[in-house]
Amino acid sequence: MMRVLPPWFENLSKRQVKAPKIYIRDTGILHALLELASLAELQAHPKLGASWEGFGLEQGVAAFNPASAYF
Repeated sequence: MMRVLPPWFENLSKRQVKAPKIYIRDTGILHALLELASLAELQAHPKLGASWEGFGLEQGVAAFNPASAYF
């Protein structure tokens, strides 16, 4: 139900450590968890962009079927 994308590379010489990104794979479940009942509610919600990003990611992974995906 969740997809964890690790960073493309880890730079051990810097202090900044990139954390993996976590996506809910099914946007319908995401909308249910956010208690969004209509398209108008979704369009007004601040997580609209995250919903589209997760949907696009899943469609891309399904189309290209990579062995592993990174951000």
